[in-house]
Amino acid sequence: MTMDTPADPAGQEFWTWLRALSEVLDTDLEDALASQYALAFLWAAFVENGAMPPSYFAPLLGAHRQAHAQQAVTELLRQVHAETGRRPDVPVRYSPPTECEPEGAVHVGPEVVQGIDPSDIHAEAAEGLQCLLADRGRLVWPLCPDHRVGLHATRGVSGAVWVCSMGDHTVRRIV
Repeated sequence: MTMDTPADPAGQEFWTWLRALSEVLDTDLEDALASQYALAFLWAAFVENGAMPPSYFAPLLGAHRQAHAQQAVTELLRQVHAETGRRPDVPVRYSPPTECEPEGAVHVGPEVVQGIDPSDIHAEAAEGLQCLLADRGRLVWPLCPDHRVGLHATRGVSGAVWVCSMGDHTVRRIV
């Protein structure tokens, strides 16, 4: 048995724990298992900590989201500077769990990061950064080189990507 994947993903204790977490938290953790990376993250948390209560798991999930969102924002800001010459301040904010928000929250601009898979987190972080650039600096970024329209962040087969809405084509990876 490794930390990366469950020896028996149908193991009753693991699934019972995921269902219990999903009932308390705002995330459907079983739905996230379509991603091998999300499964590995959840399995590692389970192996290292057992069937911990939601109040113990939520900070781990928040730290996971914050780390991946920060990674995306750091790389995206490097790209923004290279392409526009601007150096905007785009913080990745973490709010710890509360009674009203049992998961806590990670924000990039107005966007709440809810993914578990890094590709989902990167796409959500890119949307938040894009909104901040538009709201604060009246900057539409990034642009499709063919159509000169703003791109949309989404999760593609190969990970988080920028897609052109005009030509409905993938322009490049986000991170």
